[in-house]
Amino acid sequence: MNLNEDSLRKIAELSRLNIRPKEKEATLRDFNKILEYVDQVKGLDVSSIRDDEIYFRHENSIRPDLVGQHLSREEIEKFAPSFQNGYFVVPKVIET
Repeated sequence: MNLNEDSLRKIAELSRLNIRPKEKEATLRDFNKILEYVDQVKGLDVSSIRDDEIYFRHENSIRPDLVGQHLSREEIEKFAPSFQNGYFVVPKVIET
């Protein structure tokens, strides 16, 4: 499956991506590479893998909850573009 410019425009509109005209060709090429990879994955023969192997193969990989060194509030404030009353100030993203 290959995307064309019209499909890319629809995807960009639905996902609210602002693709600049000079980026359109490279973005289209990248999307098509991703789709080619998905097609390769679809073509893999997984008939020899049992369903339960897929879900139970991994062991618990949660790290222990250990107290360690941490940054002070003053040190954290240095990293934030905007910090007010002990909180990070971020742009509003939800319209009311």
